This record gives sequence, C-alpha cells and structure tokens, in this order.
Amino acid sequence: MLRSLLVSQSRAQVFHVISRVVDKHLIFQDQEKDFFLSLMRNLEAYSGVQILSYCLMGNHFHLLLHVPPKPKDISVQEIRDRMTFIYSQKKIAEFDALIDQMKSNGVEEFEDEFYQKQRARMYDLSCYMKELKERFTKWYNTRMERTGTLWESRFKSLLVAGEEGALMNVAAYIELNSVRAGLVDEPQDYRWCSYTEAVAGGKRARAGIARIVGALEKESSWENASASYRSYFLHQGASQNERRKGFSEDKANKEIHEGGQLGRASILRTKVRYFTDGLVIGSKEFLEEFARTHEEIVGKRRTRFGTEVKGCGVYSYRDVK
Repeated sequence: MLRSLLVSQSRAQVFHVISRVVDKHLIFQDQEKDFFLSLMRNLEAYSGVQILSYCLMGNHFHLLLHVPPKPKDISVQEIRDRMTFIYSQKKIAEFDALIDQMKSNGVEEFEDEFYQKQRARMYDLSCYMKELKERFTKWYNTRMERTGTLWESRFKSLLVAGEEGALMNVAAYIELNSVRAGLVDEPQDYRWCSYTEAVAGGKRARAGIARIVGALEKESSWENASASYRSYFLHQGASQNERRKGFSEDKANKEIHEGGQLGRASILRTKVRYFTDGLVIGSKEFLEEFARTHEEIVGKRRTRFGTEVKGCGVYSYRDVK
C-alpha cells in the first residue's frame, strides 16, 4: 500500500518507523549514534514531529513518531526560530541575503515562496524521515570518505492507534530491542534509547513517554508515568529463551510488585512481528474505520478486519505468523 494512503493531513497520527543500513553493515558505533540522536532531536524541534520513543541499534533504528495535523499557518517568526535547530547562523544569513537580492531584482514573491517551502517540510512524516536519513548519510559519507547509498530501502512505517494500549505495546517493543539482542540486561543500561534519555532527565524523552502512558495532565508526575511505563516493558521483557534475551520472571514480578505498578497482566511473547509488519495497529474500531476509509484498497465485500494480537489487547490489520 502506498504510504500516502496511510497519512492524514487533518488529524494526529502515530507511526512506528524502521530503517536498516544497506547489507546490514554495523555502521552505528558510539560516535555515529550520538550524531544521529542529535540530528534526530534537532529535526524534531524544526519539523513539529514528536519522537515518543526510539532505539538506535548497530545497523538499524526504530522510532515511534507522533505527527500532529499540519496547522493552517505557521508565522514567519516561528519558522525562523525553528530554522536555528537545523541551520547555522551563517546559513540563515545567506538565506536572508538571497531574499534581499531577489527583492532588489524585483522578484517580490521569492520571500513568500521561500517560507512556504519551509512550512511544507513541517508536520510531515516523509519529509522528516527523508531529511534525517539524507543528512546522516551526507555526514557519514564525508567522515568515512565514501560515496553512494547508505540505507537498504525506503523506511518501513506502521500506523499505530493513538490509544495507550497500542502505544505501550509498540513502545515497549522498541525499548526492549537492546535487551532482546543481548547487549544489556535492562533498557536503562543502553545509552541510545528513549527510556535511558528520560531516566537521565531528558525533557523531550519524558514528554514522549508521558504521551504514551496518557499522563499529559499538568499534575501528573514523571515518577508515576515512569513507573507505569517500566512495569509494562518489564512484563513484556519477561519473555525469553535461548535465542531471545529478556528478564527472568522472578526479577520482573519482584520489581513490579515493589513498585506497586502491575501494568497489564498479560505478557507479550511471540508477537513482535505484528509491530513491524502489521501495517496498522490499534483497536478493532480503529481498524474498521481505516478499512472504511480505504474501501478501494481492501474491497467493499470484506467484512472482517484485523487479527487480535493475543495478550496485548490490540488488533493488527495483517495476520502475521
């Protein structure tokens, strides 16, 4: 399905985004991860696309992105303020000089067209991902004295219902990537994930987790949101075997009970592909609404939509084995 059919310009949406390095080369070392994280956050501040959770791995990354509806208008002053996150003062001065030059040449409309192009790049999933990958590629290729593509294909995107249950499932899957890979025993021990950034005091990471657990009221504390979030991924992380790392059942249950936050009773075990290949994740009603909106794709005669992801309380559009 074309990604454009999933994207709405009129309402907020959440997407789980995955992208891999060409030939699965392990290019992301500490310096690469640090630069990518900085770039990711700067583009977030510029674009208005909010990062709810993330995990940067050796040859791929996961992002859970909240894309608000595009405002009818964004003032020139706000655009200029946002430009400081991705452009140097020297570059902004060059833009201003070009605008003045075009005006002096009688091209009055150039300034308006310039800011319209800036507006078009904001609150847009594809623009955010395109710039993130292209800017990182340019930095990496220059540093490594290489040329050519760095990513194996376009990024994969999964539409996720903006409900706490769906968001918590996907966010926990993302946070547990480093644990599942056997890199660390717990997510907070892995430097390049949203939970670690939040525990360290990162305001934007904490705001993302607060949105995931529905703790957006001013009186809600980070401690409450963090306890709920951690309890949930402890439940999920208790699923493990020889090939798939995780927490021990005893450790997970002990910590959850000590924190007083039991979270959901069910443990997610072998359903991770739903959160990368399911196309759409959410409640049954959310999937039915999606199907009604895209009748030309799913067909009018189809009456059953979605497969229950057992133990998670959500449905997946695709039945992924």
